Amino acid sequence: MSRVVGTNHVAVPEGAPAYHRVASALRTDIQEGRWKVGERMPTEIELAALFDVSRNTVRQALHVLHSMNLVRRQQGSGTFVAPQGLSHAIGELKSLTEVMRERGLHPGTKAIAVMKDPDPPVDALEHLQSSSTWRITRLRTADERPFCNMESWVGDDIGRRLTAERLTAEGSLYRVFQKDFGVLLSEATEIIRAEAATAAEAAALAVRRGSPLIVIYRWVSDNRGRPVEYARAAAPGDRYQYLAKLRS
Repeated sequence: MSRVVGTNHVAVPEGAPAYHRVASALRTDIQEGRWKVGERMPTEIELAALFDVSRNTVRQALHVLHSMNLVRRQQGSGTFVAPQGLSHAIGELKSLTEVMRERGLHPGTKAIAVMKDPDPPVDALEHLQSSSTWRITRLRTADERPFCNMESWVGDDIGRRLTAERLTAEGSLYRVFQKDFGVLLSEATEIIRAEAATAAEAAALAVRRGSPLIVIYRWVSDNRGRPVEYARAAAPGDRYQYLAKLRS
């Protein structure tokens, strides 16, 4: 059972706490673009009337949205839609460029460097099993905003032929893999951790040193089961989220 609350297009479950139902409805409105980033939302009084609830219930709902980084509240000015983090579903093997474009964001890449790495991470060495290892570093942006600091390690067969110019031209390492080397990615294993931003990461991502980052480690193989890439991606916690759907 569900009923419509406040607006014609948001259905919410019966029996949920009132503030939860209001927060769910407002979250859907934000994610569907009814209110744009930076736009001022209706007042507490207006929302209370819209959803037929008390102002205290509205405050609780807005607190939930604030804790989810969906809104920001300015004393004396109101509640505004906050810049949204990028959401990516667990189980999808896609490049960051693909994910950004699917979400309507303009992907960009800065500070690209390709170099032989004399001292790669142990995980890269064990995964790639190459005579030499190459490191690719770049800063990914979303709508011109620093988004993610990325490092990839590849074997000598790819690294010695890969250039920063090609990566700049294509905008996606995975597209270069396919177009230049005929590599079709098939499988990846990921570990997601919370880590503190180093001084270098803080400067690149425009956050404070020690700020929480979502860090993703990825082991990638092609459609023949051959190891292709070991990667580390670090993004501020308010700019990236992973979505997991669970079933009983």
